[in-house]
Amino acid sequence: MRKILLSLFLLIALNQNLANAGQSTVKFIGSKDALVQLEVASTSDEKSKGLMNVSSLPENHGMVFVFKPAQKVTFWMKDTLIPLDMIFIRKGKIVKIIKNATPNQTQILYPSDFEVTEVVEVNGGYSARHKLSVGNKVLFKNILTSKTNG
Repeated sequence: MRKILLSLFLLIALNQNLANAGQSTVKFIGSKDALVQLEVASTSDEKSKGLMNVSSLPENHGMVFVFKPAQKVTFWMKDTLIPLDMIFIRKGKIVKIIKNATPNQTQILYPSDFEVTEVVEVNGGYSARHKLSVGNKVLFKNILTSKTNG
């Protein structure tokens, strides 16, 4: 019976590891519990849609916009229903944070000010709750960067 239970446990653990193996994530280094599961936006269409019409976002979930090569970008909140923090990243370091971007408007624009390689959007207030700041290092896992148009 023990062998059966152990085998079952190992099989479940292996299946869980395989299911998570392809999950895209970002870890904000030096911040406690700052691991975010990501949806990846790397094509022009994915970047244009972003988090439009999303009515809620789990605390540790977000979207990453991938820019290869690095470039200056500008974001807005058209048809975005919830406040978001925008975390601008270049070569593994945070270079700018927009906190609590105002939802559902097009009057305010949010420029990167610098060439960036990624922008992560998370719930408004996330960066304050997790004490993120400019200069923090980040580690991405499983984000596709082969699509280059943006």
